[in-house]
Amino acid sequence: MDKRLELNLEVKNSIAKALFILLNKKTIYEITILELVQKAGVARASFYRNFKSKEDVIFYYLNSLLIAYKDKYEADLAHIARYENVLRTFSYILTYQEELASLFKAKLGQMFLDALNTYIIESSNLKNEKALYKYPFYSYVGALYNVLYYWVTSGCKETPEEITKAYFTSLHL
Repeated sequence: MDKRLELNLEVKNSIAKALFILLNKKTIYEITILELVQKAGVARASFYRNFKSKEDVIFYYLNSLLIAYKDKYEADLAHIARYENVLRTFSYILTYQEELASLFKAKLGQMFLDALNTYIIESSNLKNEKALYKYPFYSYVGALYNVLYYWVTSGCKETPEEITKAYFTSLHL
């Protein structure tokens, strides 16, 4: 990778990490750009070169998280709600529980839900499909998000295996 691109990626990731740390203590509206760049250890100009807003930082981070997921696992969207797919999703999310807990604590979980919906619809090539065909995918994401939300905000006390079993049990209520 080009050194400049590598350095820019490092700057973006530093800003994102700093924002999630600050979200544990303050709302997104209380966090200043100056405070954010100081926490990240980067210049103020670096923020504005890469982002338009603090929300833009969150979108960047969530998209990076989902791209890394897509790169790590081959999409099996024909069988999206299979046990193995859900288990690997919970296992993957466990790695990011601190950042997601910060996001949820800051009442910004809708941004994660939006990112998940976009990821599923774009990954499954459903953008141009009729709405009726998309509903099962939105239903899946909604259920998955709610279980993830409760699991993360409860401290991820259950293992990914336990939470996956609970997820499938809840589908049969």
